[in-house]
Amino acid sequence: MMNTLTRPFLSAITIIGIGFSIITPLQAHETREGVSDTYNLTIGHRSEPVFAREPAQFDLIIRDLDGNPYEPSEIDITVKALYLKEDAFDAKVLKSKKLKGDLRRDRSSPNRFNIWYMPTRAGAYGFHIKGTIDGVEIKERFVCGDGSLADGGFSCITKIQKFPGGWQ
Repeated sequence: MMNTLTRPFLSAITIIGIGFSIITPLQAHETREGVSDTYNLTIGHRSEPVFAREPAQFDLIIRDLDGNPYEPSEIDITVKALYLKEDAFDAKVLKSKKLKGDLRRDRSSPNRFNIWYMPTRAGAYGFHIKGTIDGVEIKERFVCGDGSLADGGFSCITKIQKFPGGWQ
């Protein structure tokens, strides 16, 4: 049975937990500050972990140099997915493919853009983005795991646990 002090304490813990769950997804991204001396770009997967043979979303978040959300009026970015030998920034690219379709602006966050793709193998992935944001040229490479140039980054693709095994 809960006493009268326990209930408010648990409510406060729940509210704090919800707050962290909103912040946590951005920790699975890599942020580059001062890209083309104009933007701070954050790249990763929309939600993590990402599993091989499961749909995933490339995620791009644009902020100005002060860290405020930046809503571009024109964005023309091509995204290439890279399958790499290892999760190192200069790793050999084993396969690369331009993601089909256009980046879609998030309805609730106009500075956030996504494009769907499906990684078919577990391993090290990266993205090469090239194009323009409001006329400013952008050309950057991002790599998962230890290939990140920042203190943190997005995770590499993993295999999903199968359960139950051996059943048809």
